Amino acid sequence: MEKNEECELEIIDHGMDLEGIAKKEDMVIFVPGAIKGEKVKIKIIKKNRSYAIGKIEAFLTKSENRCEPFCEVYKRCGGCNAQHLSYSEQLLLKQEMVKNVLLKQKVEYQTLHSTLGMGIPLYYRNKVQYPIRANANGEMEMGFYAKRSHDLIQNTECPIQNERLDAIAKYVFTILKENEFSGYDEKRNVGDIRHIMVRRGLHTGEVMIVIIVNHKERDFLDRLKKIAILMEQNVEDIVSVYVNINDSKTNEILGKEEVLLSGKEYIFDYIGEKKYAISPKSFFQVNTIQAEVLYETLRKMLHLKGDETLFDLYSGVGSIGIFLSDFVGKVYGIEIEKQAVQMANINIQNNQVKNAEYIAGSVEEKIVEFQKRNIVPDVIVVDPPRKGLDEKSIEYLLQFRPKKIGYVSCKPSTLARDLKLLERCYNVVEIVPVDMFPQTSNVECVALLCLKDTIK
Repeated sequence: MEKNEECELEIIDHGMDLEGIAKKEDMVIFVPGAIKGEKVKIKIIKKNRSYAIGKIEAFLTKSENRCEPFCEVYKRCGGCNAQHLSYSEQLLLKQEMVKNVLLKQKVEYQTLHSTLGMGIPLYYRNKVQYPIRANANGEMEMGFYAKRSHDLIQNTECPIQNERLDAIAKYVFTILKENEFSGYDEKRNVGDIRHIMVRRGLHTGEVMIVIIVNHKERDFLDRLKKIAILMEQNVEDIVSVYVNINDSKTNEILGKEEVLLSGKEYIFDYIGEKKYAISPKSFFQVNTIQAEVLYETLRKMLHLKGDETLFDLYSGVGSIGIFLSDFVGKVYGIEIEKQAVQMANINIQNNQVKNAEYIAGSVEEKIVEFQKRNIVPDVIVVDPPRKGLDEKSIEYLLQFRPKKIGYVSCKPSTLARDLKLLERCYNVVEIVPVDMFPQTSNVECVALLCLKDTIK
């Protein structure tokens, strides 16, 4: 098989990005947008020694699980990749995805539950980030990146984002454009506005605007401040407006320096009955409804008695530990980002939590301090980044040997890898996939591990 060759294929499986998989002449061919059971005519657009990628030219047969995408830029935008699948099929495939990585790592587990989905799997994102660019004519444009590129697709509406956020982002863009600010030129690293980020509390309705800029001259920031005050005065739910300075040539959205232009330092939202402060850089689950499902699922799985000592590792702003604080004796949280720990302590005060303590530092360093203080956890909850747990963290978990571990994961492959390592001392009792990101291939999981010989 060669590049640009056309052929007819039957889709036999799905990959980790929910793309279709076919085989021809011992070559694995990935076909984005194809569904298992379909027959398609494709054109090879990329080929190397181990696999090829095909583009659909025509459908010979279609799956009953195929849906018409509801977003007009779906085929070009890189944000979602599952709108062509019925929602029930998305949930099933996400469970299969988790099952396959567990099988690949040879993880022994007792129960893998069905994926917990949303009632209405749309308009769920509580944070939007729009790139702002200068087009070939120097005009400012707002939109999303095309698949696997930084080419901008003009668009101001997204069906997985909260509709109010899209409306406010469009409003901010219009004001900046009317006041003759320029869009960012990525290749030359020039221009004023790089991104517009908007965050909203689902339960409070409070909105925070963050304008990410490329420079910070005094008169430039003064102009932005006047606009920020105007926006806050004119739009009732805008309660906070920041500027974030990112003057480096990088793909990272936020820079290190930020200035409050107008309004309050934080906005607030709830997960369950707990209230959380949100800053421009705070990690807060982008799907508030499913975050409540995720945390409540974790609480039920742990079967807490009320007197346990719980370690909340990779704790972020303390959202999980604070959510569980009413059901344990004591919570100790460890997080490497100092600002996140500051936010965790604010959240402790706002919720009048008396039994939680959050400290800044690496998990590896601070666990040693707990050992010196003879503080031994009954339960450990981990919510690591996508890369999963590192070797030292795994070893410390095995040294502490809490009766139970609750593992919250945003990447099934690293979850499976870590579960295999923890099998030395733990039984993997149950795993629940939770659909935090409908219409995409991403899936979150909650796993319960129990120390061997202690399972009831």
